[in-house]
Amino acid sequence: MSFHAPEPLKIDGSDLYFGIVAARYNGDFVEALIKRVTAVLKQAGVPAANIRLERVPGSNEIPFLAQMMAATRQYDCLIGLGVIVRGGTAHDEVLAHSTAAILHRVSMQTECPVINGILTVNNTEQAEERVNGHADRGAEFARAALEMARHKVNYVQLLDDIDAEAAANDINDLFNKN
Repeated sequence: MSFHAPEPLKIDGSDLYFGIVAARYNGDFVEALIKRVTAVLKQAGVPAANIRLERVPGSNEIPFLAQMMAATRQYDCLIGLGVIVRGGTAHDEVLAHSTAAILHRVSMQTECPVINGILTVNNTEQAEERVNGHADRGAEFARAALEMARHKVNYVQLLDDIDAEAAANDINDLFNKN
């Protein structure tokens, strides 16, 4: 486990919108993640009305709802929260790999950043350390979401400006040729 997270940036989140998709499976751990994520977002000035929490049965269902929420274009960033504890089979590995890949694809296809807050741990002691202990992954997920949401807003504006300038140039070229 790495404890070398980057220093948090001071980001004003008062104009940002976040969607959280959280699993109900391993509910106590996920609830703790939700509390930390929302606390950090609110500390950054994100109004409670700008945070939408949706629940799904387990981590496997997070990517589907993340895709649906991203498609609405209402959010500057989405955060998927779940806890997968290793069992006696490879099921945990299948879930961890597939959900990570799909969340990444959702982010790239929808141009909405998606923070993969699905923890994969070997046992409940590791989950406790990452959720309620020194690691505080919930806070890390929220800080990453704030930073990526700000990048999204800035680049969407830049791309809109570029598109507007290109359209104006196209119109000018059309009239100057005649």
